[in-house]
Amino acid sequence: MLLIHAADLHLGKTLHERDLGPDQEAMLDRLLELLAERRPAALLLAGDLYDRSIPPPEAVRLFDSFLSRALAADPELAVVAIPGNHDSAARLSFGTQIMSRAGVHIRTDPAGCAHPVIIERDGERAAVWPLPFLGPDAFAAGALEPAATPEATPQGELDFDADQATTPALASAPAIRGQAELFSEAMRRIKMELELRSRSPDRGVSYNVLIAHCFAAGGSASDSERSFVGQAEEVDSSAFAAFDYVALGHLHRFQASGATGRYSGSPLAYSFAEGGEAKGFVLVELGKGRGPKAELVPVKPLRAMRRIEGPFSVLAAPGAYAEFRDDFVEARLTDALPVLNPSEPLRANFPNLLSVRQAAFEIAAAGPRAASALASTGSQRSVSDDFRAFHVEMTGSSPDEETMRLFESLAREAEPASL
Repeated sequence: MLLIHAADLHLGKTLHERDLGPDQEAMLDRLLELLAERRPAALLLAGDLYDRSIPPPEAVRLFDSFLSRALAADPELAVVAIPGNHDSAARLSFGTQIMSRAGVHIRTDPAGCAHPVIIERDGERAAVWPLPFLGPDAFAAGALEPAATPEATPQGELDFDADQATTPALASAPAIRGQAELFSEAMRRIKMELELRSRSPDRGVSYNVLIAHCFAAGGSASDSERSFVGQAEEVDSSAFAAFDYVALGHLHRFQASGATGRYSGSPLAYSFAEGGEAKGFVLVELGKGRGPKAELVPVKPLRAMRRIEGPFSVLAAPGAYAEFRDDFVEARLTDALPVLNPSEPLRANFPNLLSVRQAAFEIAAAGPRAASALASTGSQRSVSDDFRAFHVEMTGSSPDEETMRLFESLAREAEPASL
């Protein structure tokens, strides 16, 4: 069975106040081409469909157009989507029962995680277990027993309202806190249902697929996604072994998590640090008796993310870096002295210039003791770099590991929850 896995579309995102709508439209056009070329049984969208809980109307229209065109091209295609931490589950849940009849299954309620979407193509059946991003109130009633699952029909469960699923609360059920505990509770529910289904041959499936939006332990984060705070917010990837494939979202790099888990990563680079990374969609082939075959199908962006650096006289020279003219550019000026108003001259070469950094200001901000170390690196400064430079300036020495861990934990807690 063939599947296509994508995640972290972040429709409606802006970068340095620049609208990425045309870039995201081109990216979705490439996904439509891939769907037409390979005709998979299902498209799995593992969260962060939008960049914020109230997306701009243009982003909603873009996603609506994409779904309409995808189903018009292949009426048998099943689309299974879940909300990520950037999405509003309540808003995504509008119209889900109507859309499910057309093959678009947007599962927004964690209580429905033990009620799979059944996909059928060419005589094979797959159960897709939907696990949305787990907020603190995902299982508000505590550790509950899962409700009995109704029989599924091919290409979804038309007799089951996943977003109205309820389970009687246990009076003594303890509160569930933290991603690790919430994920463990979701796995408990799903595995109980897997066990029940294994005893009913008439409800059997060829493959079990989990779609989830989470931070699996050992994953590698990128600049553009918000990481959880501390290891307590990571989930144990050993649970993935119960599934033939796990379609993951949240981390923006394409990477494996265990033998069957894969992060598709974001299909576009959403920071300059990601400009050199491979981006695209994952083509998944499931077969009995072996692990999944997961291949990243690269997406050529409408405009790539480029970092360039050098003296102002070189970067502003007529025709400099002509091959990057159409790309999004961050320029770092290496001049020892600040350059006054460099942006406009640079835009003559780089119309899509988004950011200008000056080494002269970075070195001055770092203080005399840290200046030489900072001047020798062209890497982008982070809040941790600023803290180290401040510590050196105030104390004459670098902070120890324990101090840095404490600072970084406090810095993450101080980040706005909406980022």
